[in-house]
Amino acid sequence: MKQGWLNVLIFIIVISSLTYLTFERNKVWQNDVTLWKDVVEKAPDNARAHNNLGRALGAQGRDLLAIEEFKKAVALLPDYALAYMNMAVSYGKFDRVPEAEFYYQKAIEFYPELPEIYYNYGFLMYSRQRYVEAYPLLIRYVGLDPTGPFVPFVNKLLSDIEKRGYGR
Repeated sequence: MKQGWLNVLIFIIVISSLTYLTFERNKVWQNDVTLWKDVVEKAPDNARAHNNLGRALGAQGRDLLAIEEFKKAVALLPDYALAYMNMAVSYGKFDRVPEAEFYYQKAIEFYPELPEIYYNYGFLMYSRQRYVEAYPLLIRYVGLDPTGPFVPFVNKLLSDIEKRGYGR
C-alpha cells in the first residue's frame, strides 16, 4: 500500500515539474522576437540567431533594431549572404537605397546563386523606377528559380518594363 502512494506522489511531482517547465518555456515562444531573443541571449556568438532575430524584428516593422542584429550577424560571419540581403531589405524600407544596394551587392558576392537576392534587389530597383537595373536582376531571379513563388509577379514586372521600352 505504501508503495502505491509513493508512486502516486512521484508521479504528481514529475507531472507538476514538467507542467511548470512547459509554462516557463511557452513564455519564450510568445512570438518570433521572444524566441530569437532567447536564443541570442543563450548563444550570443550565433550569427544565424542574430539574423533570425533581425528578420523577426523586421517583420514587426522594427527595422532599425533589425539592422543592428544583421550587423551583429555579419560581424560574426563576414560572408553571411542572407544577413546582407536582409539588411538590404531593411535599408530599402527606409528609402536608404545606396545602403541597400551596397548590401545587395555584398549578398551577391557571397551567394550569387540565391534567387531571393535578385528578387528583392530587382523589386527595389523597379519600385524606384530604375527599370534598366531592375530588368536583369528580375530575369536572373526567374532563371535561378523558374518555378519560384514570385515568378508570376516578376513576369508582370518584366512585362511592364518591356512595355516601357527598357527590357529585351
